Amino acid sequence: MIGNVTSSYDQDTASGGIPLDAVVFDKLMMGFAPFETAPKLLVGVSGGADSMALALLAHDWSQARGGHAIAVTVDHGLRKEASDEARWVAGELARYGIKHITKVWQGAKPTGAVQEKARQARYQIFDDLMYDTGIFHLLVAHHADDQDETIVMRRDRGATGLGQAGMSARRYLRHGRLLRPLLGMRKNDLVATLMARGQGWIEDPSNRDEKFERVRIRKALETEVPPVLDGKQETANRLALEKHIGRLLAAAVILHSNGVAILDPKVFFAPDVDADAAMHALGQVVRTVGGGAYMPAMEKLRSAIDRLAADTSARISLGGCVLHGRKGGVCVYREFGRMGQDPITLDTESLPTSGVVRFDNRFEWHADDACLSEQITLWIGPLGLCDVFHTKSFRAALCEIAPFIGNLPRAALASMPALYDKEGLLSVGGLEVSELSDVLSAAGCGRPLGRGLIAPGGSWLFAPQVPLWESGFKSSPKPDNLLA
Repeated sequence: MIGNVTSSYDQDTASGGIPLDAVVFDKLMMGFAPFETAPKLLVGVSGGADSMALALLAHDWSQARGGHAIAVTVDHGLRKEASDEARWVAGELARYGIKHITKVWQGAKPTGAVQEKARQARYQIFDDLMYDTGIFHLLVAHHADDQDETIVMRRDRGATGLGQAGMSARRYLRHGRLLRPLLGMRKNDLVATLMARGQGWIEDPSNRDEKFERVRIRKALETEVPPVLDGKQETANRLALEKHIGRLLAAAVILHSNGVAILDPKVFFAPDVDADAAMHALGQVVRTVGGGAYMPAMEKLRSAIDRLAADTSARISLGGCVLHGRKGGVCVYREFGRMGQDPITLDTESLPTSGVVRFDNRFEWHADDACLSEQITLWIGPLGLCDVFHTKSFRAALCEIAPFIGNLPRAALASMPALYDKEGLLSVGGLEVSELSDVLSAAGCGRPLGRGLIAPGGSWLFAPQVPLWESGFKSSPKPDNLLA
């Protein structure tokens, strides 16, 4: 049963709303150019007025250019009405010839921070779908009213310049980019767009539940608008800060394919480095190396910087990583004790048809043809679980054959991902298979070569949830247009 489906709107709220037409929407989309000749779009659609308007506008825009839009509804399984609502959305959009996909959030549901965890799950589902479809552009319907709420929420939490500027109109997921073309549009314009087309929408009751912070902020903004919500100064501040962060990361950080970062303390902790830029840059490094969705808290980052600046040999645990001061710089690596210690078993039944297995939310292992075709059982786990890793001969051979990796702290080596079969190591993330073969041979524990090659081992790719540095602002010729 679907509740709260409406095709009308409170006239006081809708007053002043101007329907968006093709010309206006094209101007909004061109802020994200270039697109391919026949653009393909994914559009997140909940059934609310905002996303329904976006779906119709995106469909018209892409069709006019020989492309198409696919609407995606995520059923989080948190409300019994959700599946019926997804079917309603599919039926309504089918009237316009818009393809629709429903994805269900599988697994146990959270008991706390429900909206935030649902959002994370939703974007993971979107990202996976971008990979599956090969579509690079994901459109979501955040608008100017959402932006006001975000800015107020972040100001109340004491956010830095990055946060106080609100949401970026463009950011990057692992398999494509997320675009918010309506970020400068007011909700009443989107409602007017639907009303002009005679199209209904769904009112989600959770949008009026004051147990959620955003709802409380929304109600407060209805009666009392705080000063200076246009964001122009905040945007300028953010652009300046992002420039500092990007330059600092480029000058002071090296990120290696084995998931380890090296910071140059002479550059990173120089007295003239902007303090906020240093905190955000370090947070980005920790988030990327640790595979986290978010940076550590600002006060923890500030404390770590102060300590490392005073003692370049300090060793700090932060955000699932270890910051290890050494002669060659500050080594940032995954904390072994924070990783899952139970190996992942892979066999012909459990191996995904794609042949890609994600490990520790940082690495992808890609099966080779032999792995996919043979009846074998493999395991993935940290290198520190391997007996040979703990021998002096193995580490000595590693130092000789792969000096950079071999000279890393032992704890950094232990956290590197590895593939095993019943006879031992097959491959290690960030280490060439030929190098591993030479190391094992030099350590006196070489693998039988069999078919003239080391046993099947696939390949590793360091693929953290977020890149070391991505910004929705820096590639735009007119960055102010990307933040309303």
